[in-house]
Amino acid sequence: MGLPLLLKNLSPKKRFNASIGLAGVLGAVDLNTIRDKVYEHLESAPVTLGLAPDGSYVETVEVGDIDERIGLLKQIIRESIADPAIKKRAATLVRGTDEKEIQAVFSFIKNNVKFREEDGEIFQDSAATLARKYGDCDDMVTLAASLFHWLGFPLKIRVVGTTGDMDFSHVYLKVGLPKRRPAKWISFDPSVDRPLGWDIESEKKVTMQKEYQI
Repeated sequence: MGLPLLLKNLSPKKRFNASIGLAGVLGAVDLNTIRDKVYEHLESAPVTLGLAPDGSYVETVEVGDIDERIGLLKQIIRESIADPAIKKRAATLVRGTDEKEIQAVFSFIKNNVKFREEDGEIFQDSAATLARKYGDCDDMVTLAASLFHWLGFPLKIRVVGTTGDMDFSHVYLKVGLPKRRPAKWISFDPSVDRPLGWDIESEKKVTMQKEYQI
C-alpha cells in the first residue's frame, strides 16, 4: 500500500512505469491526514492517467522506498534540464565566482517561488514551478538542480527525517564548492525562511538521512 504521488506538467509520452509502495512522503505533510484522505484511492488501481483542470498533464503513481522516490525525482530533474528555457534562465545567473552564482540561484528561487505545502505529494518539473510560482521542498530541489547543472556545479540530494518523523520528511541540496574538486558542500534550502547555508540539523535532531549524487 502507498500514497499517491502526482507528476504535473509532463508530456503523455513521458509516462513513468511505477508499481511500488510507500512508507512516507518527501514534503512536510501530516501523514495521518493524508492517509485518511487517500485510503479509498489506495484500494483502487495504482496508476491514474489524465489531464488536470488547467490542461497540464497529470499522472498518479505509487512510489516505494526512498531510493525509488529519489530516482523518480532525479528523472524529473533530467527532464527539466532538457528544457531550453531552463538553460536560458541559468545563463542569467552567471556571476563570475562560484560563491556569487550559488547566492544568485538561491535569491532567484526565494524571489520567484513561494513555499506551499501539498495535500498529498506532487512532483512538478522546473517549468511548472516557475509558471505557478509555488512549490514545496522537492519542487525547489528540482528547480535548483536544473539551474545548477547549467552552471556546472556538483550536487547531492539530501533527504532527512527528524525527531517524531515516521519516514524521511524533508529534501534539499548540497552544492559543491568550488565547482572543480569541491572542498566543501554548502546546504541549499530555499524552502525555509533561512539564509543560504542553513541546515535543518542546526535546529532539529536528524534521526535519519541519506545522500544521492545527481
